[in-house]
Amino acid sequence: MPGVVAAGQRQTAEAAAAILRRGGNPVDAAIAACAAAFMAEPLLCSAGGAGIMTVALDGEPPQVVDFFSDMPGRGAHSTAPGHFEAIHVSFGVATQTFHVGRASAAVPGTLPGLAAAHARFGSLPLPALLAPAIEMCTDGIAISAETAHVFGLLWDIVSLDPETAETIAGGQTPPRPGTVLRNPALADTLSAFGEAGRTPQAMVDAMVTAFGPERGGLITETDVRAYEPRVGPPVQEQLGDWTLCAPTSPGGRLALLVSKTLAAAPVESDEAAEIARTAQASRAAHLARAGATSLGSTTHISILVPGAGVCAVTLTNGEGAGIMLPGTGVQMNNFLGEEDLNPHGFHRHPPGLRLPTMIAPSVALRRGIPCLALGSGGSNRIRSAVGEVLYRRTVLGMPLEQAVNAPRVHAETDAVWFEGAELNDPEAARAALAASFPSVYAFPGRDFFFGGVHAVEVDDHGHVHGVGDARRGGVALQL
Repeated sequence: MPGVVAAGQRQTAEAAAAILRRGGNPVDAAIAACAAAFMAEPLLCSAGGAGIMTVALDGEPPQVVDFFSDMPGRGAHSTAPGHFEAIHVSFGVATQTFHVGRASAAVPGTLPGLAAAHARFGSLPLPALLAPAIEMCTDGIAISAETAHVFGLLWDIVSLDPETAETIAGGQTPPRPGTVLRNPALADTLSAFGEAGRTPQAMVDAMVTAFGPERGGLITETDVRAYEPRVGPPVQEQLGDWTLCAPTSPGGRLALLVSKTLAAAPVESDEAAEIARTAQASRAAHLARAGATSLGSTTHISILVPGAGVCAVTLTNGEGAGIMLPGTGVQMNNFLGEEDLNPHGFHRHPPGLRLPTMIAPSVALRRGIPCLALGSGGSNRIRSAVGEVLYRRTVLGMPLEQAVNAPRVHAETDAVWFEGAELNDPEAARAALAASFPSVYAFPGRDFFFGGVHAVEVDDHGHVHGVGDARRGGVALQL
């Protein structure tokens, strides 16, 4: 089936493309890509993590499958965290602290979410969708420079537990670009998931024993049994003849707020003034829901098939808990140790609460036809990245590649970050921003910090286009 895929790594995109060639629909392809990403992008997503999928199939109303994590602790005698430690990660210009360990893990939602998406929207058998990923796990894949870079950044987390380093990194030192990694235990987990259509019992048992209160974690059997993905309508915003659709999560609402704010005022003819206007839109969204800045270990997949529809799915594992689910090949998330998910302090959410998230997989319909899908990693910069690209493509009418590659701006209350790439006068932009922000940070080119918007579309002439954001090593494949 013809179509287009955009994702964070080539192997991820190729898994989706293989399913489209077999006649699968966009959701089938997205499920295949997600499973492949567990292997190809092992520090950005995991079967022990979470995500959100936004779907618009032709002839059906858009829907969101929310499989983000729940706060654990249901039925526990105590919800006091045990194993919870700080890891300091250097990014060169700054050092950031992350909290990892057994008490950093929330209830995973990824496999229940993919199962729910398959039951609601899938057309091919689930085992067939997982086959490309299982083959990657068994035969091995050579990791990219981008993946090796993330391993280097997060190595103190990966090496917290020898099993984690051995399982997902192939040894006790950071893997280099081109290193071939395998994960046969993950292959077995995915095979069991395909056969059962739900989280394998071995994973359930491992969560309760290795991440339960007796081991210093918070996850109970009640948490795992009670977890359910949520399927429902997206939040929508009408901009001209475009209908923008995003999750009802904080990230989805704030991304649309950025687009709406930018669309409400005319474009400035002066480059520096336009950068400043964009910063104000980003700050408005920040003030609507403040949060801390973190790396944003997250990835995104967009898929479009003309005449069938579009699918956007964002996956995350935080930075990882640093500890595996024993024997499964799966690293658990550290959502309870991320400041941007816990702005009022750690472990303060009540058990069973669906955690807030900044991820914002989005789709757009033009005159009622699904024709655009996009999303991004990047923690709280997601709202700026997705909102700015949506605005540039739908309101300004920029070609998709130009909209993705255009310099980005991200602002908070008193600080702003911007890309100087392709600006005629970066110093003028800096001066314009300094008039409103005490702290201004300029990046000389496109940077990983600003997320990776992987986007696909079909234009009015029926031609498909895809863009994998080079900021995060993205790839687009057209069938």
